[in-house]
Amino acid sequence: MAFWTKKLQPVQRSNNVWLPPQQAMWPHRRIFIDGTAAWLRDRGEIDVLVALPGRRLELIGTLIDHSKEFQSVRHFPGLRVLVNGSELDTVWPVRPGPFIWHFPLPPGGLPPKSIITLELRGVRWRNFLAWIGRKIERVPFPGASSARLQEHRRQMFHRQLRFEAIRIDGEEIFDFRDGRITPARHLVEKNWKPGLNIVGFFRAALGVGEMARCMVRAADAVKLPTALVELKLHSLNPRNDDSFTSRLQEHNPHPVNVFHLDAPQSQELDHHHGQLFRTGRYNIAYWAWELLEFPDNRVRYHRGFDEIWCLSEFTRSAIAAKVPKPVLTMPLAIDFPIPRGEFRTQFGLPVRKFLFLFIFDLNSTQGRKNPQAVIKAFRHAFPVGGPAGLVIKTHNTSLNPAEFALLQAELADLPDAHLISDTLPRTTLLELQQACDCFVSLHRAEGFGLGVAEAMFLGKPVISTDWSATTEFVNSSNGCPVQYQLVTLDRNHGPYLRGQIWAEADVAHAAYWMKKLVEDSTLRSRLGFQAAADIRRQFSPEAIGRRYLQRLDSFRLW
Repeated sequence: MAFWTKKLQPVQRSNNVWLPPQQAMWPHRRIFIDGTAAWLRDRGEIDVLVALPGRRLELIGTLIDHSKEFQSVRHFPGLRVLVNGSELDTVWPVRPGPFIWHFPLPPGGLPPKSIITLELRGVRWRNFLAWIGRKIERVPFPGASSARLQEHRRQMFHRQLRFEAIRIDGEEIFDFRDGRITPARHLVEKNWKPGLNIVGFFRAALGVGEMARCMVRAADAVKLPTALVELKLHSLNPRNDDSFTSRLQEHNPHPVNVFHLDAPQSQELDHHHGQLFRTGRYNIAYWAWELLEFPDNRVRYHRGFDEIWCLSEFTRSAIAAKVPKPVLTMPLAIDFPIPRGEFRTQFGLPVRKFLFLFIFDLNSTQGRKNPQAVIKAFRHAFPVGGPAGLVIKTHNTSLNPAEFALLQAELADLPDAHLISDTLPRTTLLELQQACDCFVSLHRAEGFGLGVAEAMFLGKPVISTDWSATTEFVNSSNGCPVQYQLVTLDRNHGPYLRGQIWAEADVAHAAYWMKKLVEDSTLRSRLGFQAAADIRRQFSPEAIGRRYLQRLDSFRLW
């Protein structure tokens, strides 16, 4: 679970201590920070993940005399230091004041994955009295004895010994003076090895599954190490995409987890993947959202994460307005092999007509995707048939029978309309996109617009509502933006609640673009060429992968 310090830095819990994300890669146990120094209750450990050569370990700190302030304190604790279970030395008795204590290291210094153990001496009885003090806190007890027990409970004897830093041969390796356990900068710089554990519906034929697959392509393009983990949550869509099946694994070895899922699904992660899956990792949620305002009832799901990534600046703005965490835009990487050949006959489509295409998932809410506007625009542009045809591709019809029946009824009397409702493999879906001449999306809202972006990658002209996330890559130089009016929802549409705002595309303007593209081959070619160039520049795997690297590289500075 993520929290915030006074400096508004995200931090992460590692055992008993709250850590900034990079420090979670240097685990420690039962070492407590009090102001500008660390102290122990009994025994504390720090994991040193890398080899550190040297001849002596040095502890720097101060022994404070509490005997004048607290009746329970009459002596000072000692200290035993061990490395990997072997004692280096014990300091006891000790004197108050600043100290630099030296402990001889084994030949060669510290090997990788060493454990430095600091163990207080002379505290066993006092720890027992502290336990008694907790038990009788609300029980009447003679005044002086009760006050002394409460001093034991506060462990004022233990707090006399305060550690400020650990060195090897005079070179600092850990610093406790800034209110946390900070590995030395040279260790962080030398040993920070970024990598992503990408967790998603890799095998599912749905948009959030393609989000995870796009992330892998971007990471691969910049040689960012990844571990691919199939999200174990339930999915309504069939799991028939084997693009990355051979790379799937159970474990998450890298320091950063990225979860591709809908916000409410976040509460199910620990149940399906176990609590340890997120422990000791910097956890990022990759969320989609499509409207101007992020719903209040979704805000609480940020609590299991340190950071949120979004598909678009439109989405980022909505989430960042309510979520008290870093929220960053990390768009989808658009890249795939371009299908070559003639594919219309395999779909039963006319060979010689100009074909407009719209693709959507009925599970993504028909009200938001708005295929009805596409149908109306086509009717307006070609009322008695003509040189054009319309292809509507959808799926998940059995889960949405009423919506599918409505779609069938609206297309029933439309000349040259073709409805495809099968769930197609990814390669076949791309062949359908290649077979058509123009992609039309008169959506009321989009969090990214993957279908639009993929059509542009193929060099197709696109007709798209000029609102929400698609405006970040569709403009008048590479597409056909459609005018709109903002409207207030008068009822709920799935997760989109009454009172929210979305766009109603101007059907007449969309029809104008349809007729214009059919008639003007020069315009089609110019828009398609520019669309392909812009998508490759803005959303290439290399460009998106560099965003990941830049963000991960910043972690070592925290």
